[in-house]
Amino acid sequence: MWVFRYFIITVILLVIVGFAIQNSYQRVDINLLNKRYIDVPLILVLFEAFAIGIFFWFVISIAHFLKVHRALSKQKRENDKLLEEITTIRNMPLQENDEKPEDSGYDDQRDSMS
Repeated sequence: MWVFRYFIITVILLVIVGFAIQNSYQRVDINLLNKRYIDVPLILVLFEAFAIGIFFWFVISIAHFLKVHRALSKQKRENDKLLEEITTIRNMPLQENDEKPEDSGYDDQRDSMS
């Protein structure tokens, strides 16, 4: 499985490098926040866009990780609480009921009917 993953990564890197080499002579003009950049290499623009995308992905991933970690911690605390409750219930002494149950009168009524 790792061989397939490294093969895919290698192919992607080769495509990116090939694209950069083929377009190294391309120049573009960029308008960004009311400022104009003239004759900027296309590969630089693509690299910067890629880097900004990776940064935003990283920030969103950290936020997601913290959210999941918080939920997991909450579940662990609840699990520990429930395990403590189960242990308490298991350690309770069994109570035997030595008292005679109260007569409801049901058996007496049935005997008198026969």
